Parts: sequence; structure tokens; C-alpha cells
Amino acid sequence: MADKTLKRLSTNFIALASLKLLNYILPLLMIPYLIRVIGMEGFGVYSFILAIVMYGSKLSDYGFELSGTYHVSKHQDNKEQINSIFSSIMTIKLLIALFYICGVLLVLFLIESFSIYSHLLLLAIGTIVGQALFPLWFFQGIEQMRYISIINGVAKLLFFLAVLLFVRHSEDVDTLLLLTTLSSLFAGVWGLYIALKQFTVQLSFQPLNRLLFYLKEGWYIFTAKLAVEFYTTINIIILGFYASATVVGYYALSLKIIYALGGLLEPITQTVYPHLVNTYQQSKKQFMKRNIQLMMVIFTIMFPLSLLVYFYAKEILELITEQEVLSLNIEILQIFSWALMVYLYGSQFTNILVTINESKFLNNILLITAGINLFFAPILLYFFGVIGLAWLGTFVAFFIAFSKGYYIYTKTMSTKANSF
Repeated sequence: MADKTLKRLSTNFIALASLKLLNYILPLLMIPYLIRVIGMEGFGVYSFILAIVMYGSKLSDYGFELSGTYHVSKHQDNKEQINSIFSSIMTIKLLIALFYICGVLLVLFLIESFSIYSHLLLLAIGTIVGQALFPLWFFQGIEQMRYISIINGVAKLLFFLAVLLFVRHSEDVDTLLLLTTLSSLFAGVWGLYIALKQFTVQLSFQPLNRLLFYLKEGWYIFTAKLAVEFYTTINIIILGFYASATVVGYYALSLKIIYALGGLLEPITQTVYPHLVNTYQQSKKQFMKRNIQLMMVIFTIMFPLSLLVYFYAKEILELITEQEVLSLNIEILQIFSWALMVYLYGSQFTNILVTINESKFLNNILLITAGINLFFAPILLYFFGVIGLAWLGTFVAFFIAFSKGYYIYTKTMSTKANSF
């Protein structure tokens, strides 16, 4: 049984790691080409529009990559329950996506300063629909991550090739955003098709009380995820109003590098999550033991990686951009490199809190963090420029990781007598 579990976890890890490799490495490989073709200013505009769109995508996810995975994992052998979960979650995701799109269109109509980006936002907005259609949470819940890897891998590869073929001039930012939308829709429709045909999931209208149940179940995770996206994405949007597109481009590039390196290793926490959910049901002591082991593995990997990025920031940026970089841009990446140390702890501690039914605390701490970020971002940007914003982002990453970790520790100690 142990060998079978290890084999399944290894297979799922390889699948998710391959997906992360394509999700982060291909864009990094594409960045030198984009900077050369559309320029750093064009790349900054692209990053600004993408930040708005991806915020909508994360909004429609509603945290189902955790709560949806949790419910599917618990009812893997109950076909009727799986159908109900799938139909309910898909309905909620599409409704949220629709509301967000309507909100964006309303902002375009009411706020004149946004009108210069109207055609670009309209080209990119279909990305939200594609993300909403893709049932990543379902594949994770049934522990069939290879489908996520295959679908997203093909979509990313086709997108990469299409960019090389069709994005050839500085004015092709609109083409780039259109290709982003088409890639997202392709993956979303294909993933939905496999869920319906390969796994014979049946879509059906669900009563309002079922939708409200999953909305309520995922509420704290949703607001927590929303807060995370708020303090990570909002800074790019804020910077877009105060700084040049070139500065936005370098800021976004540094974030992409950190997310790429951290995201490549995120399958470590994603792969074991469904397994640890089941472990928690059987033995809470064993659950915490496995998580402590995971923490040690994460530190062993992420600490030296963070140091490497700090000391070789200049070389990394020059390798990616294929041009000499200013000391300001090097400093931005060096500051963000410290956040890499706690990158995986954020997702691991989130998984623990969701599993032990402490989503309310998760929600509260992330909302507090989002408030801190929103309050200080304009102030630090005004007095210290983009460097102040970078330090704020790094502080936020550490604040969240330590807050989650400390709460889990105190919770574990206080409930030890009750066989936590």
C-alpha cells in the first residue's frame, strides 16, 4: 500500500512539475523575444493588462483549487456526489467570471483614463472565461494531475509558437493579448471535454441551496485567495498609474522570475495535499509529522535558491532581457529574492489551515495583510519609488508565512491533549 501511494504521489508530482516547468519556463524563454520585439514599454503595458485579467481569473477560481479539491477528494468513489460537486462549482465559477467581465466593461465605460486600454482589455478578457472552464480542482481531487500537465502543456507550447509567428512588431501587443485569450479558451474547453467524456461527469442544474453550500464552504478560502491576489496584483496596477511602462515592465519581470522559481517547486505542496487530507482523517499526529518533514525539505531547497538569485540578480536579468540592466532593476530583483525563502511555506501553511478547518483565520490574516498593503503601497511608492513597493511585497510575504506558521504552532500545542 505504501509503495502504491508513493508511486501515485511521484506520478502526480512529475505531472505537476512538468506543468509548472511549461507555465513558468516558457514565458521566461519568451520574455527576451518580447522585450526585443515590443520593447520594455510594450511589455509593461502587457503586464498591466494581464494583471487586471488574471485578477478576474483568480476571482472566478473562488479558491476551488483547495475547497473543490477537498470535496472531490473526499467523495472520489461517489459518482452522484461528484456530479453534484462538479456542476455546482462550474456554475459558480462561470457566474463569477460573468460578473467580473461586466464590472470591467462598466469601468471602461465610466472611467475615461481607462479608455486608452479599452481595446486591449476587450481582447484579453476572454482569458477569464477560459480559466473558469478549466477544471483543475477536479483533476487534483481525483489525483489525475497528468491531465492538467498535458492540457496546459500543449496550450502553452502552442501559445509560445504562435507568439513567435505572429508577434513581430512593437504594435503587436494586441495580437499578444488575443493569443493569450485563445490559449486560455483552448485549455479550458479541452479540460472540460475530458472531464465530461473521459470521466463521464454529468452536468446538471443544481438547486440554489447546493450552490449556496459550496459558496459558504469556500468563502473563507475565497476571500483569503482574493486578498493574496489583491496584494500581489494590485501593486502592479498601482505602479501602472504612477510610473512609466518601462519601470512596470522591470517590476513585473522580477516578480515573474520569483514566481517562476517558486512555482516550479510548488508541485511539492500541491502533490501531497490530497494525500495529507486523507492522512488527517486517519491520524492527526501523523498529519503534523508529515508536514514538519515537508517544512524541512522546503527550507533545504528554498534558502540556497534565494541566495543564488540575490547574488546573481544581474546575470539573471541580463540573460533574460539580453541587454544591460540598470542598478535599480537589479536591486528590485534582489529585494524580491528574499521572498523566495518563504514562497512554498505560504501554500503549505494554507493547505494545513484548510485541512484542519481553520479557513476563517486564513481569511482574516490575509484580509489584514491586504489592508496593510493597500494602505502603505501608495505611501511607500511616493516616498521611495518602486524600491519601496518591492520591500513592501517582500515584507508581506514574510508577514503572512510567519503569521500562518505561528497560528498553526499555537493551535497544535493547545490541542495536543485532545489528540490533535
